[in-house]
Parts: sequence; C-alpha cells; structure tokens
Amino acid sequence: MDHLKQESIDWAITHIRKYGDTDIFPVPFEYEAIKHSWANLKSEIAAINIAEYEGRPFRRMLVPKQAGGYRVAIQLDPIDTIVYTALAYEAAEAVEAFRVPIDRRVACSYRVELGVKGELFRKNNGWDDFHQQSRELAQCGEYKFVLTADIADFFNQIGHHRVRNALELAGVNKDRAKNIENLLMNFTRGQSQGIPIGPNASVIFSEACLSDVDNFLLRKGYIHTRYVDDFRLFCKSREEAYRALHDLTEYLYTAHRLSLQSHKTHLYDVGDFVTEEMIDPEELENKTQEEKLEALQEFFSQYQEPEESDEPDINAIIRDNLVDLFQACLDSTPLHLGTAKYLLRRATALRTGILREVVLDNMDKLAPTMREVAYYIVATTNTEYAEEVGNKFCKGCQSTNYEFLPFLQIWLLDVLQTKMVDSLETEVAQLCEKYNVALGQRPYALLARSKGYHDWVREQKETWQNNSPWDRRAIIWAAKALSNDEMNFWLKRVQNAGDILDKAIAESILNTENGST
Repeated sequence: MDHLKQESIDWAITHIRKYGDTDIFPVPFEYEAIKHSWANLKSEIAAINIAEYEGRPFRRMLVPKQAGGYRVAIQLDPIDTIVYTALAYEAAEAVEAFRVPIDRRVACSYRVELGVKGELFRKNNGWDDFHQQSRELAQCGEYKFVLTADIADFFNQIGHHRVRNALELAGVNKDRAKNIENLLMNFTRGQSQGIPIGPNASVIFSEACLSDVDNFLLRKGYIHTRYVDDFRLFCKSREEAYRALHDLTEYLYTAHRLSLQSHKTHLYDVGDFVTEEMIDPEELENKTQEEKLEALQEFFSQYQEPEESDEPDINAIIRDNLVDLFQACLDSTPLHLGTAKYLLRRATALRTGILREVVLDNMDKLAPTMREVAYYIVATTNTEYAEEVGNKFCKGCQSTNYEFLPFLQIWLLDVLQTKMVDSLETEVAQLCEKYNVALGQRPYALLARSKGYHDWVREQKETWQNNSPWDRRAIIWAAKALSNDEMNFWLKRVQNAGDILDKAIAESILNTENGST
C-alpha cells in the first residue's frame, strides 16, 4: 500500500489555489467547490492507494507554438492534479539535493524551495541566473563560440522508466518511484513516454531526468548552463563546439532516447551570441526607461528650470515603453514568446489598458499567448467598457486562423463569462452552443449557474450521469440555479452516486447555500 501524507495533500491544494493547476488552461471551477468540502475530500484522497491508482479522465488540446505547429497539452482531472502535485512535493527535496548545486549556475531552472503557503520553487524561477551566467561566460574572454541547443518536444518525449530511475537515484523510495512511473503511464493511456505539460509538478520530474545530462557534460569537461531543456555550451574553439554537440547528441539518445531540435541548434561566434541571444525582457524594459528618463532630464536642464510639476512621469514612461516594446515584439518573426508574455504580464500587473487595442488587433499572432492575453483583458476591463471590449475580443478571436481550436474557444468563453456575461449574455449563450461539439455542455452549464437558467438545469439533471465527467461536474455545479427544495433533493442523490469529486461539489453547494460551514 502506498498512500500520500495528509500534510502533502494539504500542501498540494494550497499550491494549486495560489498558482493554478497549469500555466496553459483556465483554472477549473472545481477548485472553488473543493474549498468548501475539503475536509471530507482530503480523507478520500488520503485513502487512495497510489500503487493501484489508474487516474481519471483528463482534457487534451493542441496549443499553437510561436513559430507554427502545435504542442499537445493536457489538463488533468482536479483529483489527479492534487495527487500528482502531492507526489511531486514528497519527492521535491530529494530531487533538489540530487541536482548540481545551485551556486554553480549550471542547472538554473526552478530550484526547489518548499513553503507553507504552497511555494514549490524559489521566487526567481532561475531565468535571471541563466541569463547572468550566460552573459558572464560570454564576456569573460575565455570562449570564442557558444553552442545553443533545445531538446525536441521534451516533455512529451520523457521516458517514464527514466523518471523512475532518476527518482530512485535521487533517493526516492523505489516502490514510490515505480508507482509514479505507472501513474504517468496511466496518464498517457499505456504509452511509455510523456509527462503532463503545464502543472508545476512536472518540473520536478523533468529536472530529475536531466540531472544526469548536466553531470555528463561536467564530467566531459564542458562549460555549460541550462534552463529547462535549453542548453548553452561555451567553447574555446570550433572543434570543441563540434565535439560538444556530438557528445550531447549521443548521450541524449543513448541514455534517454531524446534528440535535439535541428532548427534551434546554433553555433554562434561569442559576439553574435551576445547581440542575438542575450535578450532579457525586463533588462530591455529598464534600459529603455532609463534612456527616456535621461532624455527628459537633459531637456529640462538645457531649456528650463524644472518645477515640481515638471518632474518626469515615471508611470507614463513605463506605459510608453510597454507600447513600444510590445509593438516591436509583434513585428518580429517569429513572435518572441517570452518577451510577449513578459510584457502582457507587466501590463496586467500595472492594470493599464494601454496595450488593449494592439492586443485586440493582433489576436492571430498572439494565439500562443492566449492565457496571458485573457488575464490582461480581464484585469484591465471595467464594467463601463465590458460590452465594447467583449465584442472586440470576440471578433478578434473568431477572425483568427485558430478559431477552430478548442484551446482558443475555451479561453474566449472564460474571458466572456468572467467579465462580460452581464452585457453579452445572448452572445455568450450562442458561443456555448456553437462550441458544444468541442467543449461539451460545460460552458453552457456555467452560464446556467451564473444567470439562473433553472429550466435548463432541470432538464439536464434527469440525465446528468450520461455526460462526460467534466460536463457532469458542471451540471452539478449549476444546481445553484434551482429552487432550494429541488436542489437539496437532487444533490443528496448525487452525493450517494459514488464519484468522490461529484460528491465534493454537491457537498460544497449544500454547505454554502444552506449556510453550513
């Protein structure tokens, strides 16, 4: 028998509530429901025998990449996300101790630092260390060439048996390591490779797998730094760089059956590397702000004595920078995904709508950043402009070449239901029906809950068990639209139907609607 610790399960739900279940999809409503029925559900999860656990139905979608093509992403069932996250939590410290020490700045990405508020990694995700180490090595004068390389389709190609081996080497109990391997295989429906893209928990297992690659390169005498599957090797000669590429390619295939992406494998002269690759969005933004401030201050000093009202408006400069940098990012081909995401997150944090028009006019190019776009639109749209912005956002999404993608459809409906449903109710209902084939009953069920479509819920509850699990839970969640008597009677039947998450959702509604704690 292999059971998760109660403290691990508590930590897992704390982590998910704070950071979300993935960095790709909207957070499911189930986690809001779980909050009100946690005590009982936690006991149910603690009773799961990981050695026999087969997992639950997930959602799978294709997500557009920045340079074209797609990657496969899945959103695990909420119960599975909690289990998966708790398993990563229990393995995290062993994996961290197994990695090359952080102060060497070799394995820079996502160093573990567990916290009681759900923290899994250090506040700095490691990009700054990766960027700084790359800059220092490039400018130290010892190296003439830089080899950059990315592993092809890394997360989808990770072998489950390699995860198991890496965990055992890190000191994780061998039975637990085997059970994690089996669970990953259940997630991939019997295929022996691929770990979920999106959950933070996957980072723990992917970093465990790459630790031996770091050690291999170090043992061979190569100087390198790495961020996730992005390698940079610093070489003193072209011959050394060719040999390094050979050795890395050979080892990845021999030890992991992994390969490098040919179009992302480059050999740079060190000067060209600094010019073309050493782009840091935050550093670029700060540099531009400083230049504009210096220009303003020079103007004031030459032409007038600045009064207090003439002091440079820092916030205005920041906003202007965002527009300039974002437009430059959009003009690049392909889109620099990291920069676009950074600028959207920055504008979201500032709650400035200054990027809204350019975002709404470029939905086709921004499709790979739909999560950041959606959060930005929601954060910067007030009630007064909800209908106008909602119509433009809807038009922008529907006019893209990606309108057929369930990934885009789910984000479009999430934004509309979060922010614009009061002013665009009819349009939202039409989209729910239009996207029913791809997204099922779930979007309409959420609309029925928020707008009180009791007739629709009454119709669905007669056959609620005939739906897919994701649709079924949304129909249960919509029970709030029913009268108190009808709701209570039906939800008590749901609680006795057997599924632990259906039961938890029904319990949460009964607790909140009937005033229970």
